Amino acid sequence: MKGIAYNVSALIIEKFLVTIILMTSNIVVIRYLGAEKFGELALFQVYLALVTVVTEFGVRRVYTSQKSVKSEQNIFSEVIFVKSIIAALFFVFFIVLLYSFSIDKKYILLAIVFIVSPWEAYSYHFEANLKNDLLVKLRVTVTLTLALIRIYLCYIKADVILLMLSFVLNYALTNFICVVIARKNKFNYIPLKKKSSRIKIRKYILNRSFFFWVSVLAVQLNMRTDQLMLSALAGTASVGIYAGAYKLVEQLMSIPSILANVLLPHISRNVQSDKEKYLFEVYKISMLAALPICIILLFTAPLLLPLLLGKEFVDSVPIFQILISALPILVIVNVSGLYYSIFKLEKYAVYRNVFGLGLSLILNFVFIKYLGAIGAAISVFISYTLLAYVFEWILPLTRKNAHLKLQALISIFNTKTYQEIFVYAIQKFKK
Repeated sequence: MKGIAYNVSALIIEKFLVTIILMTSNIVVIRYLGAEKFGELALFQVYLALVTVVTEFGVRRVYTSQKSVKSEQNIFSEVIFVKSIIAALFFVFFIVLLYSFSIDKKYILLAIVFIVSPWEAYSYHFEANLKNDLLVKLRVTVTLTLALIRIYLCYIKADVILLMLSFVLNYALTNFICVVIARKNKFNYIPLKKKSSRIKIRKYILNRSFFFWVSVLAVQLNMRTDQLMLSALAGTASVGIYAGAYKLVEQLMSIPSILANVLLPHISRNVQSDKEKYLFEVYKISMLAALPICIILLFTAPLLLPLLLGKEFVDSVPIFQILISALPILVIVNVSGLYYSIFKLEKYAVYRNVFGLGLSLILNFVFIKYLGAIGAAISVFISYTLLAYVFEWILPLTRKNAHLKLQALISIFNTKTYQEIFVYAIQKFKK
């Protein structure tokens, strides 16, 4: 239990530190670049995130689910092989795409992700063995260093391509250092000698990982559709105005994902607990945490955003207000993925994510066409609200999850909830 608590605290500390670092760095970068150039950088980050998911191919979930050191050692070399083949195939496709459609040559930097993708298997090794404290130190160190470098690059008025490179290096350096540490600690894996065994393991990896990959890719596309379609329908400057607001909200929105990852092992292993009740508490706490942030930033945005981002981003204020109003819903959508994992409904999570992607495409096309960047924000609000509640009511197996989230939403307007928090705080203070 002590080991789990230590890993949990390590993960939470990492997320908060990284959030603060990235938010500060983003503000400096946005002020330096302005709307047009920041739009270019924001789009590059969108494609970087998608390329990272594409090359990961859902293998992480397969690897970290191994239940013994021996099974991990057996599967490791085949994970490297599978990731290498996938990276090579997508790399060829990427190069053909890059030169066939005369895409900006700055995007050649994304090739680095394909090249170093197999190294990512070493980070899976640390995750599978609950070495999260080590990964915390590594990721925070790399993120902090590159965030400071970005601030320096802004100070010396460097070209945007160097800022793009810094984001790619974050991924590459983290994985490279994992390789170095694993080899230094003499991590030994067992290459399978029989060809039939290797083929069997590779099929196992691909069969299991593909489903996870489709789900995660749908989520990532859903999260990035607004900026991609805004770029196509309204231009790069509009992306910059929108992304200036979105980046700030995104940092706040990313925090609940660590909550989901932290709570999943505890809920799944504690078979005696009332899992539905526990999920209700998770949903309620997540929404309660989001609510004060939402209210404070909603009313301070007209003063806060121009102060942080510069006068050029005054048009980002209404976008930010719409997005921050949706924060409790965004939080609940992210956290509610726990339900699918706990009750072994991953297949339905894929359906939900694909539905969300389709809905996002339709709404973005309609609202961006007539309202531009503000329309993209409205689309996010509506699509996530429908995804959080309406879609899950349609399917009988997920209806309970929608009901739990509805109960959590109602509870934040109930005075009894705040009385319980007050009593709990008094008890903790007396101790």
